[in-house]
Amino acid sequence: MTRRVIVVAVLGAAIAAPVVMRTLRPASAQAVTLEVAAPREIHASVLASGSLVYQQQVQLSSEVIGRVAAILVQEGEQVAAGQALLRIDDALPRAEVAQQQSVVRQQQINIDNQRLALANQESQYQRKQMLYSHQMIAAAALDDARYALDQARIQLRNSAEALQQTQAALKQALDRAARTVVTAPLSGTVTAIDIKTGETAVPNQVGYRGSSLLTIANTATLMAEISVDEADIARVRAGQQAAIFTAAHPDLVLRGAVRSVALSPQRNEGGAGNGALARSYLIKLSLENPTGVALQAGMSCRAEIYTASAKAALSVPLQAILSPAGEKSDGAEAMLGERRTAAKRQRDGGHYVMVARAGQALRKPVQLGIADDERQQVTSGLERGDAVITGPFKVLRQLKSGDRVATAAETS
Repeated sequence: MTRRVIVVAVLGAAIAAPVVMRTLRPASAQAVTLEVAAPREIHASVLASGSLVYQQQVQLSSEVIGRVAAILVQEGEQVAAGQALLRIDDALPRAEVAQQQSVVRQQQINIDNQRLALANQESQYQRKQMLYSHQMIAAAALDDARYALDQARIQLRNSAEALQQTQAALKQALDRAARTVVTAPLSGTVTAIDIKTGETAVPNQVGYRGSSLLTIANTATLMAEISVDEADIARVRAGQQAAIFTAAHPDLVLRGAVRSVALSPQRNEGGAGNGALARSYLIKLSLENPTGVALQAGMSCRAEIYTASAKAALSVPLQAILSPAGEKSDGAEAMLGERRTAAKRQRDGGHYVMVARAGQALRKPVQLGIADDERQQVTSGLERGDAVITGPFKVLRQLKSGDRVATAAETS
């Protein structure tokens, strides 16, 4: 019996020994990465995409229908305002002009006839007045002469109005004939020719072939147009600086500034999913075109608009910022998916960082400022020179004040 008790005691001691050793031995240090808090420059920004466009660009279309007789310029050619660019066959407009000129001449002849008739009626009326004064004709005859005179005057006025109408029609015909020669409305470069000699030009109609003739642009007015989501538009103001990247030159940073912000949104069907309307605002950015870089309208681009900046801001990497909502919860809070009430978050101090001091992790509540894609400004709660724990995230989110920590070099 005594031997059995001794065996059981020895086995119990052998089993309990590792547990006691782990309990009495200090916990091993967690391997972490550190960054010393120091002032750095931070730029808060808004990212958006769009394309390059010319501010001064005109797409010319025909104002008359007709066959293109000649194209007088080539694509890429510099043109001056008023220069002839394209000529449409003017045979039909010239025939219309000749017809209207004939009508005008005919109306002028009619007016000459009416003036002669009016002069004749005035003479007859004067003679009948003299005869009536000598009682040689009846009053009815004098009334007939007066009526004929008034009628001649009305016919002359009617012919004058008809002449004005025909002159207006002639002016319209001359204007249509003049529009068969398409001229440049501004000085610039011919960027596109959309029609060929022999094809039929038609007045501007959406979807009709021949409605677009050619395009002229002032290439010195290249700018960027981007669409900013409504969630970010409140931070965008005219005059803010921007960095622009084109697909053609992905490694080249183009400088620009916000020129204007649209007051009304663009409505894009289905952009938000489930049939909802995704709203974005059109932003125009001025562009500093560097010498020797080939940039053309239509190139896709993305822009980073700097909405705020801090030149000497104490900052930490974004992954170093923690909040109580990211901690592991227990009890009833775990059933709510780690969500906590506002009062609980306030009691926990809101956002915080973990700082390594004397080989131990220390939790420090912080107040946050602006942020960019990589760093977060800390306005209070952190001191210059503090060793902020930045990762790994799996370790960082489990750390508590007092836990032992060390760098990877120290633990190796």
